[in-house]
Formats: sequence, C-alpha cells, structure tokens
Amino acid sequence: MIDQASGEWLTRLSIWLAVAAWGVVMAHWLADRNWGRLARGIWTFGWFASVAHLVLAFVFFYEGSHARGIEETARQTEEVTGVRTGVGLWLNYLFCAWWGLDVLRWWRSGCGWIKGTGHWRTWVFQCFLAFMIFNGTVVFGHGVGQWVGGVLFVVLAGILLHAKLRGSQTSTD
Repeated sequence: MIDQASGEWLTRLSIWLAVAAWGVVMAHWLADRNWGRLARGIWTFGWFASVAHLVLAFVFFYEGSHARGIEETARQTEEVTGVRTGVGLWLNYLFCAWWGLDVLRWWRSGCGWIKGTGHWRTWVFQCFLAFMIFNGTVVFGHGVGQWVGGVLFVVLAGILLHAKLRGSQTSTD
C-alpha cells in the first residue's frame, strides 16, 4: 500500500511526465519533424501518464469522490481567478478523453491529430491541450513547476517562430 505522502508525490510526478512527453512531441511537431513510431510511443506514454495523474489525484487528493474533486477544483479556481467553478475537473476529463482518442487514432491509422500542421482540427486539438497544460503549470502551478511550465511554453513559441521564419525564407528563395 502506498502512503499518502508517496501517493501525492506520484500524483505530481505523473503529470510532469505527461507534460514532458507532450512538450517533446510538440517541439518536434512545431519544428515540422516526423519521427514516426518513436513520437507515437512518447505520445502514448504521455497520455497514460495523464490518465494515471487523474486516477492518482482521485485516490490521494479527492478521497475517491467526484464531488470532492469538483469542490477542490472550485476552491482552487476561486483562489486564482476569483470565480468559484469546478468546470476545470470536467475539462480534465475531456483532456484525457480527447488525448486518448488521438492515441487510438494514431495506433489504428498511423496518423493522429498530431500529424501535419495544416488542418484547423489539428490546431483546435493542440491548442486545447496547450491551454490545459499552460493552466495546469503556469496559471495554477506553484514554485519551480510554474517556472518550468513557463520556460516550456517560451521554448515552444521559439521553435514555432523559428520554423515559420525558416519556412518563409525557403518559400522566397
């Protein structure tokens, strides 16, 4: 049996593993690089880590209760935004479900929403994941984790900018 302190540590570790996996694959996607099976494996690992985080949060933070999860999410949201709402927990369910559907799609067809940057559905999906990760790390994060999340997004923005500048230079040559 895992004690409370170890469970809380595992809960935090699981989301950082998910964020790291998302960040690595996003960096390559934004740079327009394709690594096939390796990217798919990292993407799948990230999704498993995000689901593990959700399950562990219920076990070690919410006492297995959805109502407690909603209440705690509402409390935290009110602390940060001044608005008391538990919608963030529902968004986390959507986050895990949508990412999971993309993992299934990638394994079945060899192509998930991560593939290609030219379709609006890809951008909606990736922007939703980015929104959730930004909120979880930067907006609601604390201490070092908040800084790490901020640095991650600055690095990803730099990669995207570099790729766009490189693309515009090659199209004018």
